[in-house]
Formats: sequence, structure tokens, C-alpha cells
Amino acid sequence: MSKKIIFRTILIIIIVLALALLIFFNVSTEVVENVENETVIEPEQEISEEQMRQTSVILYFEDKESFELVKEERKVDVKNLLDNPYMYIVNLLINGTESQNLQNPIPEGTKVNKVELKGDCVFVDLSKEFLNSSGMNPIYAIVNSLTELKEVNSVKILIDGEETENLKEPYVRK
Repeated sequence: MSKKIIFRTILIIIIVLALALLIFFNVSTEVVENVENETVIEPEQEISEEQMRQTSVILYFEDKESFELVKEERKVDVKNLLDNPYMYIVNLLINGTESQNLQNPIPEGTKVNKVELKGDCVFVDLSKEFLNSSGMNPIYAIVNSLTELKEVNSVKILIDGEETENLKEPYVRK
């Protein structure tokens, strides 16, 4: 009788092991099948490293017909904004518009001496050629462009490092 019990026990162990192996291999193949059947979505066009580094800045130029300030969006490399974004933006303004419908209100020959953020005010030191401008558009082209940046609330314009009678107070967005 003991031989029968040993034989049945061994038979039950073999059956349990066989079932366990079948279940294991069945689950394993399902996982492999699921991984192989996954849908991979690829973008239609790869994004280049240059495109990843692009950001937009808003500059203000004068409309040739209405003489009102108009926004011009410019795509620039983020690296250009790392050291002194305020200087970079003022230089973009001085270099002029890319649109044929707009014109630069900042007088030709104006040079940037220094641009510096102090608190929430940007101090822009320009050459005396800036004084050859008329009206408020040259001032507000600079002010509106710089106050597009979150940290800037006002702009103080200096001429060759000095305050002038016309430009005593800091300007805020118009």
C-alpha cells in the first residue's frame, strides 16, 4: 500500500509541475507577444536641435501707414538670451524690422552703450543719436519690447550714461 501512495504522490507532483510550467510559458509568450505587437508612434518630422533651442521674442516697430507701434514676433536662439537678454532685445530693435510694412522708429546711428536690470527696471544707456527721434514711438518701442519679459515692469533711458531733461522718469508699458 505504501508503494501506491508514493506512486500517487509522485504522479500528483509531476502533474502540478507540468501545469505550473505550462502556465509559466503561456504567460511568458503572451508578454513577449504584447511587447512585439505594441504600436510605435513616430513624429512625421524630427525636431532638429536648432528648433528645440528656438524661442519667440516680441519686438515693437512702427507701422509705415498708421505710425502706430505694432508687434513683430521674432524666433531667436535661446542661447542668445542667456547672458543679457535685455541688451540682445535692444540690439534687435536697433537692427530693425524684418517686415516690409513696418519701420524702425529708433533713429539710425543709435548705439547701445549698456543695458542692465536693476530690480524690475531695465536701464538702457543709448548714444546721443537717440535724441534725434521725435514723438514717443522710439521710447515705447524699447519699453514695450522689454516689458514683454515677465521680470521687467519699467524702463529708464539714459543718454551716454546721463539723465536728460526729456527722459527723467522710468517708463512703463503704454
